[in-house]
Amino acid sequence: MREEEIIEKLQKLGLTKYESLAYVTLLKLGPSKATDITKESGIPHTRVYDVLSSLHRKGFVDVMHGTPRLYRPVNPEVVLERIKEEFIEDIEKLKGAFLELYRQAHGQDLPEIWTILGFDNTLERVQHIIRTARYEVLINTPYEFLELLKRDIKARKDIVFVIITNLPGEIPDWLGTDNVLLARTGGAPWLMASWIIGDSDYAIFFGAIPKDKRREKFYSFWAKSPRAVFQYMHWFYTIYFDNSEVVKPLNYEALPKPLTLVNIRTLITVLRHVGLPREAEIRGKLVDTREPVELRGKIVDYEYTPLVANVTIEAGGNRWKVGGISSYVEDVEGEKFMLFE
Repeated sequence: MREEEIIEKLQKLGLTKYESLAYVTLLKLGPSKATDITKESGIPHTRVYDVLSSLHRKGFVDVMHGTPRLYRPVNPEVVLERIKEEFIEDIEKLKGAFLELYRQAHGQDLPEIWTILGFDNTLERVQHIIRTARYEVLINTPYEFLELLKRDIKARKDIVFVIITNLPGEIPDWLGTDNVLLARTGGAPWLMASWIIGDSDYAIFFGAIPKDKRREKFYSFWAKSPRAVFQYMHWFYTIYFDNSEVVKPLNYEALPKPLTLVNIRTLITVLRHVGLPREAEIRGKLVDTREPVELRGKIVDYEYTPLVANVTIEAGGNRWKVGGISSYVEDVEGEKFMLFE
């Protein structure tokens, strides 16, 4: 990289042009006097002391007191790592502040739904979903695309995968792990669409995979809206999963407990396999008042149809009917489900 480009990038990080010149000069000269920095960099002698003092305050320069006074550049790796950490922290704070402003004005989280152009960009977003999910990932996609996710799926032993695909033959080792529930697609028109859903946070949808991934125009649709994502979860199960054949259930007994899920239909799918009753804790909101609620007890029943999905939990001497996000006929809108046995 040319020196001019380095100075431009340092200015983008918040240094002035003279500060950038002085720091680059110190990296070339090593510990130096102010007069030497002036000669090498061209910074006016009347400005150089102010520039070096400012660099010292910003953490780019150490001052070596003595006669004459020397200035030493701080290791670039140390400086840039600190700037990166501060920058990321500021971004996270701004994200929280912006979302809170929107929530105060509109009474709900900011919905994010947009179009992604390009196959590689879509693949990158799918990998992001898998890498950042905390509890569960739902995948309905051709095996051709699923193989591109092999490394990311193998790396996540700490979440539950529910995967539907046109499995060509025997189950490969990387899909045979304890935390993968695998289904072979049935009669549903799954080839027309792929869904990848992470928790209730992110979802991506796209159609048929292009034959020429580099030249053909390719679009996908990305959503970050809990209520939209919940609707995609509903379609994932009622259109695709319920019309497919489970060829490998979860190895439930081997999974660490508590097992946490966020999708009511994933919860019921697990309960169908392991049986009832099951000790559980459910967190969510009361449907009538929207007050937060935590229920600890036994799940004793469930209801599962294309239109309805809920569980019944006995807790605190009462029986509570719990649905998923957007519930309105149940007692509780469940947001997190933890199985303890």
